[in-house]
Amino acid sequence: MTIKTEPDLTTPALTLHLPVNYPGAEQLLAQLQNLSAQAATLTVSQAGHTVQLPLATILFFEAEGHQVRAHTCKTSYQTKRHLYELATQLPPNFLRVSKSAIVNTQAIYSLTKSLTGNLIEFNHTHKQLYASRRYYRDLKLTLEKETFK
Repeated sequence: MTIKTEPDLTTPALTLHLPVNYPGAEQLLAQLQNLSAQAATLTVSQAGHTVQLPLATILFFEAEGHQVRAHTCKTSYQTKRHLYELATQLPPNFLRVSKSAIVNTQAIYSLTKSLTGNLIEFNHTHKQLYASRRYYRDLKLTLEKETFK
């Protein structure tokens, strides 16, 4: 491993050099993206306090009226970002599941399709969310793909 400092850089940058046709390239890239997603944070507020919330702790984002809330296992926080902004800026493990919600697919415990809706349940919490029919197929395919990683 080599670390080089460069006077022109203002933020860290990572370059990975691999042999041509390296067999584990895609898996290695996925693991690095997952690692950077776990370290990433989002500025949120709760009861007048502003905090940096790790993205890995967020179960889902939900728009309620003109506010967007980030839900964790125990509580929820308000963010100043719009849902459409979050949808383009979040790592790939965050997926739109309805017009008003984005979910962290790595936090999903189960997805149940029924006549009343497509229920998403999360690990270690009572919180639940419904996926709309429009987004259900993409969510199901994403979860199936993650299962076989």
